[in-house]
Amino acid sequence: MKIAVVENNNQKTSSIFEPGFVAIYEDEGGEWKVLNRFENIVCNAKGIAAVRMAVRNTVKQLDYVKIVVASEIPGIAFGTFQAAGFEIFLVENSALDVLDSVKKEMLELIEERKEKPQKFDIIQFLKPGMNKGDFCLNMEEILSKNPELTSKKILIPYLKNGEFNRLDVTCSHIPKWFNIDIGVLGFEYETVNELPNKKTIRIVHVQTL
Repeated sequence: MKIAVVENNNQKTSSIFEPGFVAIYEDEGGEWKVLNRFENIVCNAKGIAAVRMAVRNTVKQLDYVKIVVASEIPGIAFGTFQAAGFEIFLVENSALDVLDSVKKEMLELIEERKEKPQKFDIIQFLKPGMNKGDFCLNMEEILSKNPELTSKKILIPYLKNGEFNRLDVTCSHIPKWFNIDIGVLGFEYETVNELPNKKTIRIVHVQTL
């Protein structure tokens, strides 16, 4: 198992927003060895866009590692790691002292998911609109908390139920599957608000004469 650790010069876990390093550890026969160690660039990022980009660049350097340990990963950095499919552990201790426990917890989590696959429930993300039967949801928020899902897996089951008058979906782009599947399901859509990297798409039932 490989684990990424945000650490300082003394190999103690630190905040992603503090100067230091990101190290990749691998368990070899019960002993943790450092495979790679590079400077933490996220701490120098200013602003939401810069933080998101710095985290994404860090993720690229981590190759296929999907576990990250730090003392703190706040806000947008946390969401960006989650969106990239990472399991996040927040611990204040020496890196070498926490790796075994993180590995144990991760293995237990994997087994638990095998036994009890989680079923996604869109209801918790729906917010009421101005009128009865109107709802809105933030697709980016859902994907950040459920990185294993896609917009299609999230929306199709809800659209098939059709228990709404109007659904406003905030997302970064219009999913390609909208062009065919929305109409097949008996809906139509339009873009009602558009900003850089953010759109609001309104989905309504096709009106029949």
